[in-house]
Amino acid sequence: MIDKLQQCIEKKRVNHSNSREVIYKVLNESTECLSVSEIVEFVADEYPKKISLNTIYRHLRFLIECELIFMIQDDLKKAYYCLCRDEVDVFEICPKCNKVKKIEMNICDAMKTSEFITLHKKCKKCL
Repeated sequence: MIDKLQQCIEKKRVNHSNSREVIYKVLNESTECLSVSEIVEFVADEYPKKISLNTIYRHLRFLIECELIFMIQDDLKKAYYCLCRDEVDVFEICPKCNKVKKIEMNICDAMKTSEFITLHKKCKKCL
């Protein structure tokens, strides 16, 4: 997965950044979509230096432009970030607590051309 990041860095002709790599690594290792506050927590565990919020948002924007990650928003416009995979991703957003969760689901062939699918469904906690 880091190879894809390196290819994008070379294609866009930007400098290598350890903080960008750490953010990408955190998203790569996560099975869930992460908010910026969650990314900040995980990055703090992985990276000895403090990374400013501006830097995190700038790197997230870069990773979206490279189509390595994508952003999904809940009904309150809170952003969650997730790594792009080869298969179509399906997400549930709870309309009560706004938790975003990635789920495994079989989808019909017509839906396979989509980047991701979002379902609005109450989570187990809110039922």
